[in-house]
Amino acid sequence: MKNNRIWILIGCAALFILCVVPLIVTTRYIMHLFNLAVIFAILTLGLNFLWGWTGLISFATAGFWGIGAYTSALLAVNLGVPFWLGLPCGAITATVFGFIMGFPTLKLRGHYLAMATLAFNIIIVLVLINWDSFTRGGDGITGIPIPVIGSFEFNTDNRFFYINLAVLVLLFIGAMRIRKSRIGRAFEAIRESEIAGEVMGINTHAIKILAFALSAFYSGIAGSLYAHVTMYISPDIFNFLESVKILVMVLIGGSGSIVGALIGGFILTFLPEALRFLSSWYMAIYGVGIIALIVYMPAGITGLINSLFKRFGRGDLVIPI
Repeated sequence: MKNNRIWILIGCAALFILCVVPLIVTTRYIMHLFNLAVIFAILTLGLNFLWGWTGLISFATAGFWGIGAYTSALLAVNLGVPFWLGLPCGAITATVFGFIMGFPTLKLRGHYLAMATLAFNIIIVLVLINWDSFTRGGDGITGIPIPVIGSFEFNTDNRFFYINLAVLVLLFIGAMRIRKSRIGRAFEAIRESEIAGEVMGINTHAIKILAFALSAFYSGIAGSLYAHVTMYISPDIFNFLESVKILVMVLIGGSGSIVGALIGGFILTFLPEALRFLSSWYMAIYGVGIIALIVYMPAGITGLINSLFKRFGRGDLVIPI
């Protein structure tokens, strides 16, 4: 109980700091990075349903992200659908594709499943590039409108950040509730042993498909937010390398940890920018740093924090989620 209270206080303090960020950050580029960090945090939360909890590796996250972004952007640009309606439409469309993508998991395992999700992501990008009459091809979609409430426009990164933050908080709470539910326990049972899960009466086929659907739902929301905050999208943004990047975010933060997903999303959004001063060396150092983190911190940053608490006799302060 004491542990939970402390972490609730820490969470509230972190939320308060994030709420203050738009009031003190005046550089547009830095504020844009904060918006991207929140969007990537949402994507890592979504991938956590698959890799972190269910043990299913997926390289399709960027594809679902692109589906959500294009759905919301096309509805807004072609039909004048407002952001507030385009957001759930993008999420629902991505979820439908998530259900479809979930069916190969009934037959595929391990690296075979990884290759199938990779192929799915590549197919999505190819469709976005080649279906010119609908997606506008490689030119992408420009002029994506900003959200408005009455006469108030979210026309700056500072203002849009509050939309992103509110959505992140809601999805974070949703992930916590799912983890503590029977569905969350079923996810983790499948990760530990699918056969044991079936013996316990878990419908493993339905649970795995649901994991893909939830991951796609979160990615679709992130896509809609991304489209409207940048006001421009193109197919190359959603390539499979972005899926790899999101997977690394989950690993760095701590696979299976909700808090770790947020940490990984924020760190790997800002870290490349922090290393820009190294000029042509920054990508090499960035890559070496990522490899070192994965090798020497296999449980991620949250795992390291928990192990340090336990080592110094503060096991009552481990991160609970």
